Amino acid sequence: MMLSMQQYFQYCVNMLTTLTRQYLKKIIASVFLASACLYAKGALAIEAPEGVVFCHGKTVVEFTFDRSNANNDVLLTVNGKTEKVMSAYSWFGSVQAPPPGFKYAILGNDVFDPLLVFEDYLLDAKQNKYVKCN
Repeated sequence: MMLSMQQYFQYCVNMLTTLTRQYLKKIIASVFLASACLYAKGALAIEAPEGVVFCHGKTVVEFTFDRSNANNDVLLTVNGKTEKVMSAYSWFGSVQAPPPGFKYAILGNDVFDPLLVFEDYLLDAKQNKYVKCN
């Protein structure tokens, strides 16, 4: 049985349509699976703050204590970038009384060294005051 040119053309179009649908389904399934894997690993997840968040202008500061050791290390996050720094509970080791509301100092970050933690706010080395914003 011979196919006319029109029948052959229609046959080719049907085959291409079928193949395209099959490949599109596979591509969509692959993209969905890859997205699900990335989300499960946390790559696409938006991390909720673990501690109190403080703000000053466009700068956002968050800190939590690293409980993996007994060193009182702090995980300091500034505008989404986290680093491990030290903390100190004395007013710089001096005998003078600390200011009212002083809790501890976060040490070791170049920009904020020291970052003083008070009851309701933070104070950096340039005397910028950071207030709670979460």
